[in-house]
Amino acid sequence: MFKITLDGGLTTIYDFCSKSGCADGQAPYAGLVQAPNGDFFGTTLKGGIPVAGFYGSAGTIYKISPSGTLTTLYSFCSQAGCTGGSNPYAGLIRTADGDFYGTTYAGGTGCPTCGTVFKITPEGSLTTMYSFDTLAGEADGAGPYAGLFQGANGDFYGTTLYGGSGMDTEPSSK
Repeated sequence: MFKITLDGGLTTIYDFCSKSGCADGQAPYAGLVQAPNGDFFGTTLKGGIPVAGFYGSAGTIYKISPSGTLTTLYSFCSQAGCTGGSNPYAGLIRTADGDFYGTTYAGGTGCPTCGTVFKITPEGSLTTMYSFDTLAGEADGAGPYAGLFQGANGDFYGTTLYGGSGMDTEPSSK
C-alpha cells in the first residue's frame, strides 16, 4: 500500500506478505475503501492463514490505518470446503450501516469454483449472503470477478464471469 501526494511524493505504507506464510495477505488487486475514522479496508486475492487440504491460501479482508498498522479481519477458506468463499478479486463497498460487502471469485456452498457475495462487519464477522451454483443447472452464474454496486433502492448489483442461462457448466471446464 502506498500514499502519493499531489506533488508526486510517494510513501510506502505497507508491504504485503511480510508475515510468515503471508498470513497478512498477498496480491491486493482491488482498491481501498475508507471508513469515517480514517482506516482503510481492502481485500487480497491470495495469502491468509493456510488451510489443510486446500492448495495455497485464499485471500484476506484487512483493515489498515493511514500509518500502516494492518489487522487481518478475515482469512478466506477458513472452514472446510471454503463455504465462506475464496479469492476476492474485487474490492469492498461500505454501506450506510457501516458494514462492508464484496464478492469472492471462488468457493461457496454451490460448487468449489462458483463464488459468493458476502457481508463483513468492521470487526471481522463475515456472513455469506449468497453462494453461486452453476452445477445444479442454476442460471445464476459463477465467478463474480467484479465488485458490487448498491442501488438507490438498497439492493446490490453485480456481474459474474461465467454461467447464466446460456452456460450451465462449471467455470473450470471452460
